[in-house]
Amino acid sequence: MDFEKTETQFALLADSLPHLVWSASADGHNDYFNRRWYEFTGLSYEESVGERWKRAVHPDDLKVAEVVWAQALRTEQPYEVEYRLKAASGEYRWMLAKGNPVHSPSGRIVRWYGTCTHIDAQKKADEALRSLEQQYRLALEAAHLGTWKIDLEENLVSWDEGTCALFNIPHNGLYSLPLAEAIARIHPEDRALVVKRMAEATEPGSNGRYQVEYRTIDPDGSIRWIRSNGRAYFKNNDRSGHASGLSGVISDITDHHAAEEVKQLLTRELTHRVKNLFAIANGMVSMTARTAKDPTEMALILRGRLSALSRAHELVRPVTDPANRTEQDVDLEKLIVAVLAPYRQPDGHKIVIEGPGLEVGPNTMTSLALVLHELATNAAKYGCLSKPEGSLAIRWTMARDNVDIIWTEMGGPPILRPPDFEGFGTQLALRSIAGQLGGSLVREWLHEGLRVHMNLPLGRLTG
Repeated sequence: MDFEKTETQFALLADSLPHLVWSASADGHNDYFNRRWYEFTGLSYEESVGERWKRAVHPDDLKVAEVVWAQALRTEQPYEVEYRLKAASGEYRWMLAKGNPVHSPSGRIVRWYGTCTHIDAQKKADEALRSLEQQYRLALEAAHLGTWKIDLEENLVSWDEGTCALFNIPHNGLYSLPLAEAIARIHPEDRALVVKRMAEATEPGSNGRYQVEYRTIDPDGSIRWIRSNGRAYFKNNDRSGHASGLSGVISDITDHHAAEEVKQLLTRELTHRVKNLFAIANGMVSMTARTAKDPTEMALILRGRLSALSRAHELVRPVTDPANRTEQDVDLEKLIVAVLAPYRQPDGHKIVIEGPGLEVGPNTMTSLALVLHELATNAAKYGCLSKPEGSLAIRWTMARDNVDIIWTEMGGPPILRPPDFEGFGTQLALRSIAGQLGGSLVREWLHEGLRVHMNLPLGRLTG
């Protein structure tokens, strides 16, 4: 009688709970469900008893629910699993199912009692959060951004996978390291600036904004430019004291810096070339005046030379609109002939151009023409092309993956010593060889004339 009273009290209590309550015999045979179970599932007792309740579990979740329930029965340990349960409306809702065994005084399991609790809202919130995190991660990856966080109280830095990649650290998930070690990875010349920006962002009364650009050195010695943006965070949002840390994003801006450098270089190049153009034109007038028989011949010869000069400058014009560029290769010999055409004279300046057939790709034609143009300009001003008896030989050979170009001047003013300074044109030529063409340029200041040796990767030259 006491047992029946207890069962009745349990049923009354179970029906008053918002949970779906169930109980089963020691062997796992479900034989009781409270009123909320029937209301939610729309099933009857006959449709739920034993293992029939499983028909309400989502097919994709049933296997897991069965495995966990079987393990609980075997080990006599509490049961807990998440699955979707079909409501009377036909919709599936997430439930957290829990069950606990009840033991007799002798330790034998006599019954199982359990509940199914609605967690659908929580699961949807978790799924929304995961979706948001995934979108956030995809956005970071698309923008090639990494995230970071600095704990100034612990002097510890945390990097995500994107930031680790920027610093060539293979790592999954978050990676933490001492702040001093992170700063040591910055280029020595930029460390003080980074520390200064951090101090400005975290000092009392600051707006907390942090932005800095600095360089890093890769293991292979290459240098990359990094931009870091973030904001300091203060305890209890109290800006009257020092910040407790910073967090933000980081990106690789090496290409951006290179583009800005090219833009500045082109501006200086245009200025330099305009000045050179007037100097060359003036020299041509003087040179033509000395050799022409009469004003008519002078005008004719000068017009031809200026036209050749125009063609040479057309070859080395800066490309500002890649969409309008003619994508075609140019034979190296034709390129050299076009560049040197303004300096040829019928009765002087012996110029020899020799080498195997070689097509120069449109991506590197401008850079190489610019280098040849600068060498010719200097030769016309100071070297072999400044004397009628001067001579110039340009020869090239190909070996494996490289092209060797030798520029040899003879018959110009004797060279007593190398020049004391390098003009912008010379710097421009050296930068074009090393940067755009990926090669090297060596000059020998011989007494009889300048000798220049250019070694260029064949793949870069023809690409």
